Amino acid sequence: MPSIFVKKPFPFAVDGNQVVEVQAGKQDVSERCALVAVDHLGVAEYLDRQNLSGLREDGPTVAEWVEAGYLAANYPPQGFASRSSQEEIDAAIELQKGAEDETDPLKMTVPKLKEWLTAQGIEFAADAKKPALQALVPKND
Repeated sequence: MPSIFVKKPFPFAVDGNQVVEVQAGKQDVSERCALVAVDHLGVAEYLDRQNLSGLREDGPTVAEWVEAGYLAANYPPQGFASRSSQEEIDAAIELQKGAEDETDPLKMTVPKLKEWLTAQGIEFAADAKKPALQALVPKND
């Protein structure tokens, strides 16, 4: 019997006739209920998934990954389970495709922004995060 964490309550037909409301929070449910909640409805996640897959569950969302300067196409990081839906990942990848041609340094990806700063002769720490790099952009650019 798998354990799931329900993010949003949902109705579930236990035997095809009797419908129950599965409440938010930690729930021990049947395999079928877990499959419906996690894979079909997307309203829950497995609590014991880390043990089954060997992946950590505490990684970034795709938005956090991209904000840190990584390519959405490389999400999720190695060793981590995804915390974002496939739709969110696809949207982030599409958004970054257009960003490669970006000319506004404040809208560039971190690698492009680093290239731009280097071309402008502006020094920065190699491990600087996007907000710190954006702060180095002169106000008139």
